[in-house]
Amino acid sequence: MKLYFENSYGKRREIADCMTSKEVGVAINKFVEECNARKPAGQRPFEIIYTRMWKEDNMIKYDIGSWSEFFFWDVGDKTVEELYDV
Repeated sequence: MKLYFENSYGKRREIADCMTSKEVGVAINKFVEECNARKPAGQRPFEIIYTRMWKEDNMIKYDIGSWSEFFFWDVGDKTVEELYDV
């Protein structure tokens, strides 16, 4: 199942292929770390201060505190219970 990053302009790009919610967390953290490594010296790194998620259509949307950038996990017709062992 594909994980996408959507920037503040609404453009999405695939960043990982994840089968579990744990893999999604790892992929999001890795993406943020890689983005921080590319920032110019002196620019404050982004920190994940919270994570909210909800289902929109066939995607789980992840908000990690950036206000305008999100992650989307394409889960098809799977339920939240199936994905998170609730």
